[in-house]
Amino acid sequence: MGSLAADAALLLVALIWGTTFVVVKVAVETVDPLAFVAARFAVGSLAVAALSWPRLRRASAAAWRAGALLGVALFAGFASQTIGLRESTPARAAFITGLNVVLVPLFAAALTGRRPGRAAWLGVAFSFAGMALLSAPLTAEGWSAGSWRGDALVLACAVAFALHIVGVGHFAGRHDAAAITAVQLVAVAALALLASALGGARPPLEASIWPAIAYMGLVATGLVFLLQNWAQIHTSPTHTALIFALEPVFAAFFSRLFYGEALTGRVAAGGLLIVAGMVVSELAGREPTPPTG
Repeated sequence: MGSLAADAALLLVALIWGTTFVVVKVAVETVDPLAFVAARFAVGSLAVAALSWPRLRRASAAAWRAGALLGVALFAGFASQTIGLRESTPARAAFITGLNVVLVPLFAAALTGRRPGRAAWLGVAFSFAGMALLSAPLTAEGWSAGSWRGDALVLACAVAFALHIVGVGHFAGRHDAAAITAVQLVAVAALALLASALGGARPPLEASIWPAIAYMGLVATGLVFLLQNWAQIHTSPTHTALIFALEPVFAAFFSRLFYGEALTGRVAAGGLLIVAGMVVSELAGREPTPPTG
């Protein structure tokens, strides 16, 4: 029963992350992306910090440094993803973000000096073929030049998330998980607030945008971290890998349902290749990775 409940919790996590791409896409059409990230993580970090305050107070200086370092990578990922969503689409952004899964074993191998296995390279080949099919402009005359800036920014997000996952693996077990999570979220909020202020953006004060900020901060940040931390203790790595691979599929579904994004055969084929690469990489004997939507 515990494993079944954990799998259901992880499925809910993947579903929630799948909804966030549409929410963010709509929000950044009227709000500065960095200001939105700052507001979202301010809400999320306050919620998580309040729940983990006793542990946060007992956290060592090393835990604060580790959390701040991981927060830098997390900020880079969410900032580039949110800005990229202004030009990319929710479904494309979700599938490209999923590339972080296949990049993790490559980065981990580079840091440890080990050679990635064949499954890792096969996952990379599937996923990047899928990205080329998904993102490259294609007309009736064939391949054409076009703006890849939005998708390129989301790809940078995937790289940042992969580095973050490798960093979490490095610090795992050395510091209290709840405390280091809270520090990461606070760091993202602070960096986003600083970046948006330097860019001249004002805080999102419109009443119409705050439901999205509340949802992203409380549900898609605070609740998701709590569910994920509990669930991954009670289920297997294989179950986790397969469930998390559904995140971009959910994103494509919600983008079609609520944003009206046309899911063409090319988008479906590219997304399928990326998901196949994610599953191959996850099932190659590596520990599962958290969702990064």
